[in-house]
Amino acid sequence: MDQLKKLFRSKPRIFVYGAVTYLLVVGLIKWLFHPALDALWFFLGGAIGVYFLDAAEVFFALNPSPFRSIVFVTLFSGVAFFVVTSSTGTIGSGLVLSLYLQMLLWQIGELRVAGNLNSWYRLVRDPVLPSTQRTIFIATIIVFLVESYLFIR
Repeated sequence: MDQLKKLFRSKPRIFVYGAVTYLLVVGLIKWLFHPALDALWFFLGGAIGVYFLDAAEVFFALNPSPFRSIVFVTLFSGVAFFVVTSSTGTIGSGLVLSLYLQMLLWQIGELRVAGNLNSWYRLVRDPVLPSTQRTIFIATIIVFLVESYLFIR
């Protein structure tokens, strides 16, 4: 229980505020200011998604985290696309979109601190040029925006 409290306290506020803002904007656009029961499930899934990967890292004692790698992001993009386009349950869509946002925020944080995403490419054999890292990061953002759009429509 103490680890859960520590997990909730250690999460940077920008991650929580960013997720809540994203979920509210997407929810308002999707349901056009007429909330349905699905909106509640979407927000619940999104709230779980904010802490899900952090909890998994703590629970399984993962260091370095496999979730903070370009391999995971690539595979997760496919899974998220499937969930958003195929699932009728909004809790799953809220979960995967929130998880995706958390990974993007992790990457933005690393870019601001380290100036590169080298640690995200540690599972790749050859060094990846910073320009290639930025291009892939921008592509990742575009995929996230497309998946958000597909959920809204």
